[in-house]
Amino acid sequence: MRKLLIALVALGTVVAAAGATQITFWFAGGDPKTDLPLVKQYIEEFEEATGIKVKFVAIPWAEDPHTKIQVAIASGKAPDLIKLGSPFEHVLARFGVLEPLDNLIPDEVVEAFIPAVLEDSRYQASTPKGLKGKLISVPYFTDVRTVLYRKDIFAERGVPEPADWTWDDFAKYAQQLTFDRDGDGQIDVYGFGTSGRYASQWVTFAWQAGGRILDENGYPAVNSPEFIEGVKFYWDLFNTYKVVPPGAVTANLWDIGRKMLAEGKVAMYVDCGDSAKVLYEELGDKLGVGLLPKHPVTGKRTAFSGADSFVIPRQSRHKEEAAQLLLWLIDKDRMLEYCKVSGFLPARQDAADDPSFAEDPIKSMYIKQLGDSRGWIKHPEASFIARTLRAEIQDALSGKRSVEEALNRAQEAILAYLQEKGYIR
Repeated sequence: MRKLLIALVALGTVVAAAGATQITFWFAGGDPKTDLPLVKQYIEEFEEATGIKVKFVAIPWAEDPHTKIQVAIASGKAPDLIKLGSPFEHVLARFGVLEPLDNLIPDEVVEAFIPAVLEDSRYQASTPKGLKGKLISVPYFTDVRTVLYRKDIFAERGVPEPADWTWDDFAKYAQQLTFDRDGDGQIDVYGFGTSGRYASQWVTFAWQAGGRILDENGYPAVNSPEFIEGVKFYWDLFNTYKVVPPGAVTANLWDIGRKMLAEGKVAMYVDCGDSAKVLYEELGDKLGVGLLPKHPVTGKRTAFSGADSFVIPRQSRHKEEAAQLLLWLIDKDRMLEYCKVSGFLPARQDAADDPSFAEDPIKSMYIKQLGDSRGWIKHPEASFIARTLRAEIQDALSGKRSVEEALNRAQEAILAYLQEKGYIR
């Protein structure tokens, strides 16, 4: 009966709730000018349809919502439903504070999601006991990083669009796109805008080469020959081919990528669909979207993907009502409308197949790239691992040590930390 009730709400059927139950819903991120008004509209419609009242709290990313969520849970004041950035749910699940959703989400709804995206919502660690393999979150939307580029600059330099490039092509054309336009001896356009601050910018090359952050037993593997090869190619873009703007080791990607692309100072960079949405509004048909280059041997063009997801804390006193709201928001049509407004990609396959995505020249490329993508590791210590790798790789990019030395140091630090915390022996 419970699943039937939830399924009816998910389909938009009017269901009257007994009494006037109120649930609290925290929403990490969101834009007050675009997607948040739509979310509030959905909530009002949900309240009218179900009789369930919703206290909605939006927490900007600048206010560190993940820390606020942890504090609320630790103090026993957790909301009933939370939208957060994945893989943070895996950190929370480590402490046993999330409700498994397997019995709250109907199978037919689960089956509607893109399998690779939903798989990241299943808990993978062996502790706490009994949680491994359980559905701990449900994605609201997903996104993937692929190549955004200036069609006019590509045409100016006679460079083909990045649809089936290899690493060799990428290096060759990035050099061709790095040039002095006015003859004053200064570079006016750089081939590739990137920043060593962001794992999404360099880990893809390690993945494409066959590298892994953790092996199948949970041990770090960041000094493997494959991982080193991928990071070394990224290092070459800075130091051998010199196609990256000055300051890129620590730059904000917004400045060195999105802003400089809009200004015509970089020819291409790698970013998400929401950036493509903003840039298209400014550049129109000058903006192109291509696929990441593939490894010349493995043939992989693996991209970095991510999602924002819903979770229900164990502390919630209204889990079924929270699940009803969750299902209301991930209804196919609502998810589709939300993604059109926000610029993200639908996590449901049936929504991604909609012509508004499948036939759009920009969105369809993101959907295509999503088919060959991977999210950051779903490990409770994912943040520590990311920080450690970032610091060492930035040192290598800056010339403080070689790529091999940097990744050996990262390997040792991550191994020691995971052993200390009891994840591995």
